[in-house]
Amino acid sequence: MPARPPSIPDPALNARLRGGDSAQAWARQIHAPAKIAAVVAACMDLGLASQHVLAGTGLRELDLQDPDTLTSTAQLHQVLCQAAAIAPVPDVGLRVGSRLRVTSYGMYGYALMCAGRLRDVLDLATRYQLLANPLVPIRFAETDTQFIWILPRRDEMQQPDLDARTYRVFVEMQMGIYMRLGRDVMGPDCVPTEAHLAWSPVGADDGQSYGCPVRFDADTPLLHYPIHWMEGAPQLADALTAARASRDCAKLLAHFEPHTPAVAQRVYEELMRTPGLFPGIDDIASRLHMTSRTLRRHLQAQGSSYAELLTSVRRALAEDYLRGTRMSIEDIAAALDFSDARSFRHAFVRWTGHPPREFRRGTLQ
Repeated sequence: MPARPPSIPDPALNARLRGGDSAQAWARQIHAPAKIAAVVAACMDLGLASQHVLAGTGLRELDLQDPDTLTSTAQLHQVLCQAAAIAPVPDVGLRVGSRLRVTSYGMYGYALMCAGRLRDVLDLATRYQLLANPLVPIRFAETDTQFIWILPRRDEMQQPDLDARTYRVFVEMQMGIYMRLGRDVMGPDCVPTEAHLAWSPVGADDGQSYGCPVRFDADTPLLHYPIHWMEGAPQLADALTAARASRDCAKLLAHFEPHTPAVAQRVYEELMRTPGLFPGIDDIASRLHMTSRTLRRHLQAQGSSYAELLTSVRRALAEDYLRGTRMSIEDIAAALDFSDARSFRHAFVRWTGHPPREFRRGTLQ
């Protein structure tokens, strides 16, 4: 079967996650082959030969079992396109996603398992998404009663040649990942209450695999969960281990793009360089040899902003100080450049849902 040439889907996503849309970054072999292995396994279960799924990628089935094998996002994209073209069922993407356990992601998955609440899981998942070799950005929303995963519409993928079948494979793989992640991290009862699918049913395809009511032909693909899960604790929550795993993920992320890090990552590093003396955006722009207007534009393209990065740095440092030091709340507030302890307390509750002292007690239990 002829291989499809790899292309770069969603240039905006590629820029947001990699700090640029170069083909070199897209083809860089830095990821474990877990996702590609899941695609091959799902297709083999359907009676397809692995060499047809892997055609043109330079990979063999044996390579996917080698712990030293590294793969690129371009290879994953090509494998998924080929699976979409030859699979005898339309829901092959969902079958792939359901195979990817939280342990498939190495240290990234370990950090998610140990986080304090599902809200923290989502923060870590978003912050270190590049480690998971993503093709679809993480997006979610909250209402008074629901937590909702939001998947991209076909036009948002920014691929003019993306056919409907391949689009469904990409999106359903991500939906399968979300559903498996919920059960692995939070327990078997963490299942969606409703799924919205942006395609029509095919043949006997009735959406039963979702385990919840399904609405076809929706404008935007969505997965709905009860809002109470957001404050729920993962089954293996452990604050100290989560902090260590988060630091390891940060180190891994830095190694992924050592020569051309995303601008957001560079701004984050500048803010972390002198904790408590946080440089303004003008100062950081000067250090990065660009204007502040250009820096803002780059950050916006990566789905970030100076304010969001400053908040992320302050929160990370606050949690580290509370877990690992005996600093008073007043001293931590001063170290993080808050006007007073009260302002810090309000910000910390907004970030974590807990007052600083309660958070500190929880980490010591």
